Amino acid sequence: MKQQLIKYWRSLKEQEQQLIIVASGIFIVFILVMGIFRPLNNAIASAEQSQLKQQELLVWVDESIVKLKAAGNTQVVNSQNISQIVNATRGRYKINISKMQPSNNSLRLTLDSVEFNQLILWLDELVNQHGLRVENLDLSRDDKSGYVRVSRLLLEK
Repeated sequence: MKQQLIKYWRSLKEQEQQLIIVASGIFIVFILVMGIFRPLNNAIASAEQSQLKQQELLVWVDESIVKLKAAGNTQVVNSQNISQIVNATRGRYKINISKMQPSNNSLRLTLDSVEFNQLILWLDELVNQHGLRVENLDLSRDDKSGYVRVSRLLLEK
């Protein structure tokens, strides 16, 4: 096979050989651009977009936490205990509580996967309408986009 290629190459005119060399070079450059550089550029652009979205989400979460803490200073008198308030309101926001530990004037919760926006709305209602304070909130990202897991939520009256 190698001998046949060499024989064929030698049978070509010099112009034809130069044309094949130039065409091969262009083909190699095309393969490099389309097979390596372009996918890398697309992956970089996608990663940058994802990073921007995550940064925007982080800023929004930080702003929401500040608003919740600021709103937590308002006092609303409510005769129900914390457990009753939490159980009465969680259904509207599709909040699944996996663990609930009441103590004197506080309640520690662990929540299953919950949509972040619903969690914020629920906490807003607890703070602004029922007079509870969010003393501690530990979140982690869930597998589903837009969902979080709450490993610890400490509410106080």
